[in-house]
Amino acid sequence: MSSFDFVGLQLENRYVRSATATSTCDNDSGIPGQKFYEIYESLARGHVGLLIQEHSFVSLRGHANHKQLGLHTDEMIQYHQKANEIMRAANDKIKICCQLAHAGPNGNTENKLLINEATVADFEEVVQQFKEAALRAKQAGYDCVQIHSGHTYLLSQTISDFYNKRTDEYRASDFKLLRDVLEAVRTVDIPVGVKLQCDDFIEGHSMNAVSACKIISALKFDFIEVTGGGQGNGAKYSTARVGKDKYYYKHVIQELKIHNLLDKQPVIVTGGFENVEDAQQAFNDGVYLVGYSRKFLRNPNFLIDEDVKKCIRCNQCAIAVHKGEYAHCVIDQNKK
Repeated sequence: MSSFDFVGLQLENRYVRSATATSTCDNDSGIPGQKFYEIYESLARGHVGLLIQEHSFVSLRGHANHKQLGLHTDEMIQYHQKANEIMRAANDKIKICCQLAHAGPNGNTENKLLINEATVADFEEVVQQFKEAALRAKQAGYDCVQIHSGHTYLLSQTISDFYNKRTDEYRASDFKLLRDVLEAVRTVDIPVGVKLQCDDFIEGHSMNAVSACKIISALKFDFIEVTGGGQGNGAKYSTARVGKDKYYYKHVIQELKIHNLLDKQPVIVTGGFENVEDAQQAFNDGVYLVGYSRKFLRNPNFLIDEDVKKCIRCNQCAIAVHKGEYAHCVIDQNKK
């Protein structure tokens, strides 16, 4: 099988397991439970080219509202290292990316970091927390890191004029916090990508494909994963759509093509691909890698096994997380 160069890494193929919360960690500490390791061993055996680890909170204040993985203290390094070793024992070709996140206003703590009320010191602390978490990721043996700037979390809200009403240097149009986080993480000497909100799908506001191109033109990420959608607030689409829509972000990719940005760095697109055949249109458009999320919950080995388990995109897996359960496909469970 051919290998594919990606930010200096040799991937087994051009398919990505996009970061997907499993909700298998202790809610207070972020320490993984046994189910966490079992899930990732199974994913590694499925021979995905690039596995992007579920989002890790960089500080307790940035903890999302579920049983999320943590990378906020040095103690957490050992758990990430263990998971990486398990995955590489199952598949020595796998490349693993650590996703770093701050939930901001979507956090589960009383002192949530609210964009329009945050101080400069608050933002400077966030930058330092991302840097320290990236250093821990490198020490844990990850091949690269990805900054989470999507899905109405802190960084994605700072680049959207729907959420960010500031008029100082942290105003939405200047995307200063995202820039500062990138520059800080770059000092760790590890490839740095971003999961970038490219469309809030909120009519009349600026976070769309055109403004995403401005950000990508200005900032030197090693790779970009295109994403979008929101959590309420009038968004046309949530982060995971119910239905049969295909290739959710084709309009973003077309805008990137117009601005000659697909060659600036590798671009990953996730959303609306049911099988490897669906990915071909994105590859034809110039996308470098194609990602899947719910598909891997339905069948973690669909890339190498005959895919008899078809994901119908019902989103019951996400509902399970909100109920306090671990993320899993419930179709067969519901048939019992």
